[in-house]
Parts: sequence; structure tokens; C-alpha cells
Amino acid sequence: MASSSLSSLGLGSDGVLSYDVIDQLKEVDKTAQITPIDTKITSNSTKQTDLSTLTSLASTLKASTSALSDEISYLQRTTTVSNDAISVSVDGGTNIQDFKINVSQLAQQDIYQSNAYAATTSTFASAEDTISIEFDGTTYDFSVSSATTLSDLTDMINDKMDGKVTASLLNVGGSNPYKLVLKSDEMGADNAITIQAGTAADALGLTNIQQAKDAQFTYNGVSITRSSNTIDDLMVGVTLTLNEAQESTESTQVSITQDWSDVKEQLNNLVSAYNNLMSNLTSATSYDSSTETAGVFQGVTQLTTLSASLRKDLLALDEEGRSLMDYGISLNSSGSLEFDEDTFNEKVTSNPEDIQDYFSGSTSYGTTTFQGTSVASDALNITYGDLTINDIGIRFSTTAGATAEENALALQNAINAAGISGVTASVDTNNAIVLKSTVGEDIAITGNSTALTSLGLKATTTYGTSTTSVGIFSSLNDLLKTYTDSSTGILSIYAESLTTEETSLTEQRAKLVENLDTKYETMAKKFAAYDTLISKLTSSFQSLSYLINADSDD
Repeated sequence: MASSSLSSLGLGSDGVLSYDVIDQLKEVDKTAQITPIDTKITSNSTKQTDLSTLTSLASTLKASTSALSDEISYLQRTTTVSNDAISVSVDGGTNIQDFKINVSQLAQQDIYQSNAYAATTSTFASAEDTISIEFDGTTYDFSVSSATTLSDLTDMINDKMDGKVTASLLNVGGSNPYKLVLKSDEMGADNAITIQAGTAADALGLTNIQQAKDAQFTYNGVSITRSSNTIDDLMVGVTLTLNEAQESTESTQVSITQDWSDVKEQLNNLVSAYNNLMSNLTSATSYDSSTETAGVFQGVTQLTTLSASLRKDLLALDEEGRSLMDYGISLNSSGSLEFDEDTFNEKVTSNPEDIQDYFSGSTSYGTTTFQGTSVASDALNITYGDLTINDIGIRFSTTAGATAEENALALQNAINAAGISGVTASVDTNNAIVLKSTVGEDIAITGNSTALTSLGLKATTTYGTSTTSVGIFSSLNDLLKTYTDSSTGILSIYAESLTTEETSLTEQRAKLVENLDTKYETMAKKFAAYDTLISKLTSSFQSLSYLINADSDD
């Protein structure tokens, strides 16, 4: 205590009213009031740390369920090519297929070379002349003279032909090392170069050393021609690169199959993440009756329900009686997940479509159908606003005397040419239009009532239907999201409550410490007053005792 009156506390009372007494009393109060709060704060800190770990483990598990529920995981493709004559690359989702290629001829550029000259500054013309190069239906003229060098002509060709034909000077070695080389930039027979004869051209000696050719090959026996050795328009999502020509008896076998490696990797990740999470959850929520010790989250509903829900979903049977055991994922005797890749591979071989359906879910569509009545005969003139299907206008006309069959065919062609997403038109035996969608699209028909009647149509909407099944990992992913979402997740909300509790406990502790400090500061001052009073009384008593003793001696 700062004041001098408190520095000698206890002297007057012979140590009875001392700081030791105050400290002992204060310690009793701290044990009764502060220690329980400190225990709660320590417990809260442990919960926050352990909850962060569990949330991270749950998020790791969710990463696997998210990947396994994502359609992209099932669009991966791998290719097997029997030899090096071609290379094949495929996009995700490309149709699974096998095909055979025989390359009879590679596409080539057209290449010309000149006579050999001593230097790039060598001249070739004896007088003024014109060298004419024909390419792609156009003739390009180049005026030369006895002063024109190889380098000059090279620059003129490159400037005028603008990348369609490239001229370059090639050093081939020897005493006359330089040759002028002309090359079409693109391959294919349509990119042939023609050098028109003339004195200067003849003197230059340009000769064709490689002829422009188209690539020729067979695809499953069908003859195909392309101007390039890279073909990306033969099959959707497939790019072929022709590397070398083959004998007629040779061929390249190509197999495009589904690539399951990413799915298998995610299944292994899922097993590892699940076992780590459940091990920590079990420890955190357990109670040992023999030692009467409990996990930090024993009895905490937010954690016990997560554990129970995960086990329930993993062991559940779907409406078709399928379970994860059918795909190689099972619980062992210790309650841990295991992945049997051999069982999974058997399912890949026997029914690969079923894997995606069970893991990720699927959507199937009913056929949306609108049935019209017979189309009218004679001239039809369908203009803007007369017929609209799914917000796309249809226009066409027929001539006088057209039959109902001709009008129906014209209407069918006009609808199909309009490019209405997911909707196709056909004509039935009664010359009536039938509109169909096999991908769940609605079919909405609007327009002029008179025009619609002549077409056997009416203003109406036929609604598409679809059926969706939820995959096991889609369900698990949704479950984990309810726990791990950073703003609305159950674990996130629980973490916020722990933070709020920590703040409250810290403020409560600070208030109690302040109150105890005030209480014992006041007590010290009272002890000092009592100590002074006792000291005075003791002094007075001693004085009185001296007087009594003095009288007795007399």
C-alpha cells in the first residue's frame, strides 16, 4: 500500500491485523470467485482450438464429397492409341468410343527453291522483267531489273503476299550457298503456288520441291480429306494429329474411355478424411465411466449429431437398394472406412453409368410433345409475329397451289432451321407438325391466331418434366455444408457462441478482480485504523499500568 500509514500495518495490533491476514482472506475469495472463471476460460480456449481442428477436418471431408458429387469428375477421358502414326487429344465429356484410322497421305505445304547463288546480294535478272506468282486465284506481279538482288525479291514477296506465301533465303552451304525458298504458309492442295514462266523467273530457276497436298485418311473405313494434319471437326471433342503416312495394310486403333483415376483418388481421400474426422469426434465427445473423464465436447449436440448423421448416411441404402459397399467402401470392425479398389474396378467394368448415378445423382427428362393438326394447303406467308416458338420467330412462305404435304414440310424445315434449343419438328402421316423436346424444355407457342390455325397450331405451352435423383455424395456434401458453411454452418455458429462466451467470461473476471482489489484496499485501510486505535489503547494501558505500579511501590 502506498500511504505511510499503511506501511506499518500490524505493528499496533502485534501482527494480528497484517497484510498476511489480508492476503490469506483475498486468496480465499479468489479461489471461490476467480478460479471457477479461470477454469471456464481455459475450457473455452480448449474448445475453440479443438473445434477449429474438427471444422478443418470436416471441411477436408467436404472437399472430397464435393468432388465426388461434381459431374466434372465423371467427364474425364483417357485415350489409348495403338501406334505413333496419329496423336489424339480429347475434351472432357467426349463420347466414349473406339475407332480405326488409316493415314494414306499427310497434308503438305507447297515449296519452291531457286538456283544457288554466292550471296544474298546476288542478282539474277539480265534486264527489266516481271515475275508473276499465282496463289489462291490471284496473280501477284513483281517488277525486277538487273539490279534486283535475291534479298530485294525476298522482301517484295513477303510485303505483297502478306503471309500467304513466305519467301526466305536459305544457306545450304558450298561455294554458292544461298537459295531463295518460297513456301505456302498453309497446308493443303488449295494452297498451291504457281510460278508463271518468264525470262527472269526462268533465270531464277524456281522449281517445285514439295507439292501442296491434302491429308487423306480413312475413319472406320470412310475416306476423309482435310487440308491440315490437325483435324478437330471430325468428331465432337476429339482432335486428331496425323504424324505419318501408313501402308494400306496398316491402321491405328483408338479407344476413348472414361478416366476413373480422379474418382479413385477422391475415394481414397474421402476414406482418410472420414477416419481422421471420426477419430477426433469420438475422442472429443466420449465419456469414460471407469475414469469418470469426458471429452471436451461430451454432450455437445452440435458435435454428437454430426457424428451420428455421417454414420447414418454412409450406411444407408438408397431407393434401389444400393449402398457404398457395392462400390468398395465399407466400415471395418473398428468402425473405420476402407476402400477396396478391386470391387470398385469390377463395378467400372460391369456398370460404369451406375457409379455416377449413385455417387453424384442424375436427372432424366420426359419427352415434351405438342401435336398439331393438319397444315392448310395453298400459299402460306408466315411473317414476323405470325408464329413464335420459345421466343424465336418462325418465317417462311410457299407458293399458290402448294399441297398440305409441301406446306407441312416447309414449316418443319423453317422450325428446325430456326435453332430452337432442345426442340425439333417432324411431320406425321396427317401432314401435321409434331414438336418434341427430349431434354425437358417447355414448348411455348404464340402468334397470330389466323396464321396459327392455317399451320395446325394454337397458342399454348406444353411443359417439360424431369426427375432428379440425389447421389450419396451429393447428400453427404449437403449435410457437411450445413455444418461447415462459414456464415450459417452449425459449427460456425457454435464457434461464435464460444467466442461470445470467452468475451463474457473475460469481462466477468476483470470485474471480479476489480471488486476484490477494491474490497481488500478498503479492508487494509480499516485494518490500519484499527491498528492505530489498538496501538493508542495499548499505549494508554501501559501508562496507566505504570501509574498503578508506582502507587503500589509507594
